[in-house]
Amino acid sequence: MTSTRPVLRPLIVWIFGCPALAVAVGLAYITALFRWSGAKGFWALAPGYIRMMAWLFGIRRSMEGWEALPLEIREGRQAAIFVGNHTSLLDPPLIIATLPSHPVFMAKRELAFVPFLGWVIWLADFIFINRNHRADAIKSLGLAAQRIHNGQSIAAFPEGTRSRTGQLLPFKKGVFNLAWEAQVPLIPVAILGGRHILPADDWRVSPGPYHLRLGSPVEPRDHQDAEALRLELHARVQALLTAP
Repeated sequence: MTSTRPVLRPLIVWIFGCPALAVAVGLAYITALFRWSGAKGFWALAPGYIRMMAWLFGIRRSMEGWEALPLEIREGRQAAIFVGNHTSLLDPPLIIATLPSHPVFMAKRELAFVPFLGWVIWLADFIFINRNHRADAIKSLGLAAQRIHNGQSIAAFPEGTRSRTGQLLPFKKGVFNLAWEAQVPLIPVAILGGRHILPADDWRVSPGPYHLRLGSPVEPRDHQDAEALRLELHARVQALLTAP
């Protein structure tokens, strides 16, 4: 799979894109100081930057199932948790550029200390989870629940890491405990094409389609507990991944 991946085009795009990212982050911080909150500055600039980078790489974004979601979710009047598979480092930015509802991500705390990436995540006001410290993780989930009650949608990859094979890994339980506590609908999402575009442990982005397939909302109140939610969402995402 990796032997035929392009080199020149992604190299040129990364050389162009990294300085452009620095400029975009700087502008977002400036607007946060003088006009908007950091998150508003992020959403004013980030989707356009990501779409430009996707176009330069030759990534063709598409989505199905959005119009079938309840109107209150599409209009941002009802918070939701979008739960999807994870095969590529580009999944979060491409979701940011594609989903109209502006969900924030739950991210592992280690990413906060990665140069540029960590600054962008702080600017976007994502929710950090310290997986190595149970008390901190519980506190972060409580913060996420409060954000949801305030109308903020969340996106999460409950596999906890990128799949190296493309096969759906078991889901971890944290986000489902959150959904159970907040009693907020979960939206299953199948991400198709991410592993081809940029697999784990590679930097050579290949042109190609990147498709989000959204399923019907799953209501916590219709299930016995968070564990039942976890199993249901895993089955829903798997079915979306294998649907014709």
